[in-house]
Amino acid sequence: MLRLSSLLRFHNKLRTGRILVMAAPTRRSSRFQLAQQATELSTRTLDALPTGAKRKRGSDDADEAVETLEPKKQAKRTRQPKPEPTYIIPDVVRKETTFKGRLGYACLNTVLRNKKSAKDSVFCSRTCRIDSIKKHGIEWLKDLGRKNAEDLLTVIQWNESNGIRFFRLSSEMFPFASHAVHGYSLEYCAPLLTRVGDLARKLGHRLTAHPGQYTQLGSPKPEVVQASVRELAYHAEMMDRMGLGPDSVMIIHGGGMYDDKIGTLDRIKKTIKEVLPPAVRARLVLENDEMCYNADDLLPLCEELNVPLVFDYHHDALFPSSIPPSEIIERANAIWARRGIKPKQHLSEARPGAVTLMERRAHADRCETLPVDLPDDMDLMIEAKDKEQAVLHLYRIYGLHPVIHESLRPPDENQTQETKGRKSTKRQKTKNAEVEEDDE
Repeated sequence: MLRLSSLLRFHNKLRTGRILVMAAPTRRSSRFQLAQQATELSTRTLDALPTGAKRKRGSDDADEAVETLEPKKQAKRTRQPKPEPTYIIPDVVRKETTFKGRLGYACLNTVLRNKKSAKDSVFCSRTCRIDSIKKHGIEWLKDLGRKNAEDLLTVIQWNESNGIRFFRLSSEMFPFASHAVHGYSLEYCAPLLTRVGDLARKLGHRLTAHPGQYTQLGSPKPEVVQASVRELAYHAEMMDRMGLGPDSVMIIHGGGMYDDKIGTLDRIKKTIKEVLPPAVRARLVLENDEMCYNADDLLPLCEELNVPLVFDYHHDALFPSSIPPSEIIERANAIWARRGIKPKQHLSEARPGAVTLMERRAHADRCETLPVDLPDDMDLMIEAKDKEQAVLHLYRIYGLHPVIHESLRPPDENQTQETKGRKSTKRQKTKNAEVEEDDE
């Protein structure tokens, strides 16, 4: 019996005329008859090939086409996820504290985000560019928000397993939801947001938000104020649809000074009192910053309008007020108490070797020390680049909560003074990016 390869070579020679099939010497023989015989012989040759052999035309030119045979394609193998590497976790220097409150982190879980298989990566800050919205449409955009909300369920469960019950929602949960042209309601995702809120309440987790630096309630431009109000309304809608209580607040800074700090503070007051919808004002709190408005500037406004103040220890160190931290905390806590909302504060540290103000603004990967004036029952948001690892690091230093060794990652041994976050002066180049990420 002829082998498959031999039959194939024979068939191809017939097709290309390299084998001449001789006919019986009759009067009616002709080139046409010879070609017909060759075709019949070629057909019988192919019929003798194994069942399931596949013909494939290798050229669009019929006169030069050569048919080849291919075996059946094997089913695509599913690639197994790479196992997690073994990490060497250095020891920490133990310290004592009477603190019994909650530590939290912001927006991104590095363990879940850095899964070795990209399809297994979990994060809640998928976003895009306006060009991508125009290309793919609003439903594609809204699907990014749906995926972010789905992943938030996983983040909350991971936090619970690791003893972390305080978390800041990403402002990019629903990208462009507050946009003047491309904005949209969160009604389409209402059932999923209800599930998120139910899970958070069941586990006793506090979820908060921190709208970005473009939220400027004191801007002299009406269109900027309107955009800021829309942004706050989007955050309030997200929290309301989750069914979150009053402890789920939205924190903003005073914003720019516009060459007139007193005038800007007056505009902030007017916007809060006269423009903000009740649902937004119910969740609004202000925070002292490191550049424009310290506690001297904001605390009187907060006391007058009964708006809580989040005290940021790092910002106060960079732009101190005349009021000592202990007094700021006492007066701020009085506002929180009047409003029936649990107080919260922020903690970060400068990166190693930072000297100038701009260098010291950049947050370190982790914090090493709890503040001296920290109340024992405070909810303290750790604003550090290592996110949940910064919380677990403080857990280990102060013995605040048992840690799961598999959840630990080693610190970066080569921290630089350069910030990589939104305070960076360097533009990050992205090549043909459609879905992007904002880790805040």
